[in-house]
Amino acid sequence: MSSVTKSVLCDATPSWNGYNYQGKVGLYVCLENILIEARKGVDIPSFVSFLSEHHIEYEWIEDFAVKKNDTYLSLHQVKHKGENNFKDHIEAIATILYRKNAVLSDTDIFKYFTIKSRKKGDASATKESVKSELRTHKLIDDQGRLDANWRTNVLAVDSHYNSDLDKCFSDFELLVDKAFRSSTTYFHTADKVAIPSDDISNISGIPHHLVVGLANTKSLSCKGIYLSFDVQSKYELALSDDELNRKLEEQIGELLHLLHTGKTFLEADVRLYKTALCALVDQNLVKRHQHIRDKIDKHIPYLRRTKPSIFFTDIVSELKSTIRNMDDAYWNLICRENFEKAYTEQLEEIYDDVKDSDSDADIELYRQYVDQLESVKINVIDHYFPDNCVEFLRKIYPHQVLTSESHHFYSSISNTDKIKSVFLDFLQEVTKPIEKLTLNCHKNSFEFQPSCIDFNISNERRKRLVIDTVKKGLADNSNHQSLIHENVDFIVVNSTNPEDVISAGIQKITEVDSYEVTASGLKESDKFTERKEVNFVDSRKALGDING
Repeated sequence: MSSVTKSVLCDATPSWNGYNYQGKVGLYVCLENILIEARKGVDIPSFVSFLSEHHIEYEWIEDFAVKKNDTYLSLHQVKHKGENNFKDHIEAIATILYRKNAVLSDTDIFKYFTIKSRKKGDASATKESVKSELRTHKLIDDQGRLDANWRTNVLAVDSHYNSDLDKCFSDFELLVDKAFRSSTTYFHTADKVAIPSDDISNISGIPHHLVVGLANTKSLSCKGIYLSFDVQSKYELALSDDELNRKLEEQIGELLHLLHTGKTFLEADVRLYKTALCALVDQNLVKRHQHIRDKIDKHIPYLRRTKPSIFFTDIVSELKSTIRNMDDAYWNLICRENFEKAYTEQLEEIYDDVKDSDSDADIELYRQYVDQLESVKINVIDHYFPDNCVEFLRKIYPHQVLTSESHHFYSSISNTDKIKSVFLDFLQEVTKPIEKLTLNCHKNSFEFQPSCIDFNISNERRKRLVIDTVKKGLADNSNHQSLIHENVDFIVVNSTNPEDVISAGIQKITEVDSYEVTASGLKESDKFTERKEVNFVDSRKALGDING
């Protein structure tokens, strides 16, 4: 029986920053393949067929995979941050080797069994019984691979397990044929991986029996597995965040030139198209989560399942569209690009603060900040992104008024400096879980709404002018009640005095239930409105109340 427990299928959701990198690497791979065909001609039938047949599937067989119809052409492992030594990637490399060599894991086998436990230990006993049948009847060889004669040998297995094992092994054999045997695996990293100092077969953690007879003792390329130190011309396998963004913009620029003959695109246009393509990846993630939550494929045997893909046709359709029309979709892309730039810079800046530190306290604080920011991204921001970025930003810039000067308005609500220094700096200091945009104090008596409003101005006269301008903006936006949540008591701002509490000049009208006894003695519910004063509060005072 195999000692491998990790499934051949992947169902993990990485951190946002890692997922952002992974999503962009996937786009890079797609665009590289699309460009090869587009250079032959974008108006010929073979290009249209190529786009409709090829697609990318994220986070199932691998971090992502490129497919032609139902067949996997290439599998891609992505590591964003980490060490650069070959030994630091041993677990991932070993998993790839097991898959390539059709080693079936315990986890995958037991996905095909419904194991009922009446008392503690029943499940373990059943699993051990199944393993015993596999060994006794030689369904799997000594190296964990399917025995060549498994179809005959399975007939001798206990009738309780026969049908489930036959189905599992048949599905696994089909998956190996269409995904692992014929595909090439690429290992993408943000930094170059160093060539191993020792022969791969001698490195602890590598399944030695699966690397016998390597053409180059320090490379797995003869096995169809490529890392950044290997010689191949298909992809650049080591790309930092900046290099990846530049590469994507180069690819998009070339494709735009091919798809829009005679038109000129500015660098800002190219970045917007890149943002639109990243939105496709985010939408795919949302669809994939719905797929899992709703158990859409539960009727399909586990090893036959797939996940929602992005077809190359969808990618090219985005690039064929006209983004320079300054409509709602255009401004949504502008806002999305600027917010994600701010978010990424925030993560990079707090990393830069600790990267040279030897202090355990500094490193722990960094981890707390990152965990909190990524929690906010997943639990709050992703409810609005990618399609409702403007709606979200209006809530954290509730004082900005949309006028005929739309460019000024959208630039103001996506100001990256304020998003970082006021909004994100505040949220990363919150120590309690954040599940919605508003936060309650530790006694739940007050509700706070974070914002990007900044009164941290040393000159008192100028500070007063800014406060008056913000109050006027809130008043002018009073018809947009949803910009300030209905139960909010305080809008969190940056100010000069850590004890600042300043009237916001607005009142929230909330509905309250009132129960009155009718003439018949029955209680009848009615509603009455109640006005609530809203105040600005300095972020430091707010943190004291929220964190407790």
